[in-house]
Amino acid sequence: MILDEKDIIREEKLWAKQKGLIERKQKIAKEKRELRPKLFTTTKLLIFFLFVNCTIIEIFTGWATIQSLNNSLITGQYADFSPLIALIGAVVGEVMGFAIYAVKSTKENTAGGIIYDQAMNNRHNITQDILNNYSNNRDNSDGTVG
Repeated sequence: MILDEKDIIREEKLWAKQKGLIERKQKIAKEKRELRPKLFTTTKLLIFFLFVNCTIIEIFTGWATIQSLNNSLITGQYADFSPLIALIGAVVGEVMGFAIYAVKSTKENTAGGIIYDQAMNNRHNITQDILNNYSNNRDNSDGTVG
């Protein structure tokens, strides 16, 4: 079925209205995303959980050792230092977790990393927008002051 000229014109007008609405909706959604507070990434939450968990283990180990020393002073028996073994795992876990996170962050934030590339693209786009606006304003001005 061949569309006649009126149908084509009507369809173009309808598309122009819809296109404007779609672009406005996309612009509103983009602005809402920009205003939304930045949430921590999953890796930051996991590394925070690791540090908190290991810190709790370290504090508990210190408390258990102090209690053991107090009991040994009261009873005259030898102190039990076996809770200190837990410190090895906690400290090693923290160090390894931080090292892995640091390597991941370094790879993301150096040339070729996804975060670095996004930042450079955004910077390039902003510069291009500024230059385009400047050249458009220069072209549209008629040289008069006022």
